[in-house]
Amino acid sequence: MAKSRKAIKEKRARDDRGRMESELKKRFGDQGGVRFFRAPGRVDWLGSHTDYNQGLILASTVDREIVVGARLRGDGALNFYSLDFDHEVRASLKNNLPEPGHGWANYPKGVIAELAQSGISLPGIDLVFAGDIPIGANLSSSAAIEAATLEAVIGLLEQPMTRWQKAFTCWRAENRFVGMPCGILDQFTIFNADKDCVMFLDCDRLASELIRFEFKGVKLLVINSGVGRELVRSEYTQRRKECDAAFSALRKAGFKISSLSSITPKQLPKAERALKPLLMKRVRHVVTENARVCEAKEAVRKQDFKRLGKLFDQGYKSSSNDYNNSTPELDLLHKLLSKRKEILGARIAGAGWGGCLVSLASDPDPAALESYLRESYRKITGREVKLFPVETGEAPGELK
Repeated sequence: MAKSRKAIKEKRARDDRGRMESELKKRFGDQGGVRFFRAPGRVDWLGSHTDYNQGLILASTVDREIVVGARLRGDGALNFYSLDFDHEVRASLKNNLPEPGHGWANYPKGVIAELAQSGISLPGIDLVFAGDIPIGANLSSSAAIEAATLEAVIGLLEQPMTRWQKAFTCWRAENRFVGMPCGILDQFTIFNADKDCVMFLDCDRLASELIRFEFKGVKLLVINSGVGRELVRSEYTQRRKECDAAFSALRKAGFKISSLSSITPKQLPKAERALKPLLMKRVRHVVTENARVCEAKEAVRKQDFKRLGKLFDQGYKSSSNDYNNSTPELDLLHKLLSKRKEILGARIAGAGWGGCLVSLASDPDPAALESYLRESYRKITGREVKLFPVETGEAPGELK
């Protein structure tokens, strides 16, 4: 008789609300009630580095989240505390500027700065954060912090905003205040996707479609390599420069395009004659990734999991070979996963250069699979690997 699989219930960030309220009142004063707000992380199914090339993306929210306990105050103070980092930051509305030493707190500070620029007046606020999104796992914990902060501020002020306004406020905060030149993928997905759905996004037209999805006999697995993402900012900026250079070169060569995503697969041979080899690799990835997103959209609609898994693998190879945003550790994990019959496909999550793979698996035993990966991975790399299943998550809002 097969052994039954015991589901281990993980502690969730929302379970820490009592401790969050206690910390808030201990650190910032015990007067006034505390309300709680949340925002999910996100995972991209396909569409690696296509957002800033005005391309196509398939993504969803995940059932891991950032939770914030929030309370207004009247003295213009901005107080922040992270339960996970045990780090307190104090600032003020009059002197709300990015500070390197503030680290994670620059994300909520940026959202507050953007809201102030849009005319939303805040008298001051206390915010205490907790999360169950693994840091550095390419599941958009930073965008979730931004989204939870925004929900808290506008919820306490009873200020209405559309989902689009919310997404672009957080996107501007990350670009302008934090200084990370990211595309719109993370913030748009968090505010516009929802539970039991996969979102198709056209970044050129900013048109999205929610496609119903049920995990029937399959699971979406996140495999954390344990490799930090210190290279993300420098390499990400370099890829954007390379894409801009490729776009300029193609325009000079006579291509009538508005972005790299305007190029069709049939035009790639002509593009190759106009580009240096490195720039051609970047273009080929963007063009073929957009094509994969279109195929994956239909695979999701038809619940064709085998086809979707193959597209995951094709996306991984393109990312690794043409966009060069993999690492030896991610390559090793992909190789180990490819030997398992339950794995339908795996790809690099988020920006890459460390972090995670995301895999589609047919009726897997996550504990057994993690044990298999851990033995070989630790022996070769000296690092620990962590695997966990994710499902689609609920849209941001208040926790009642």
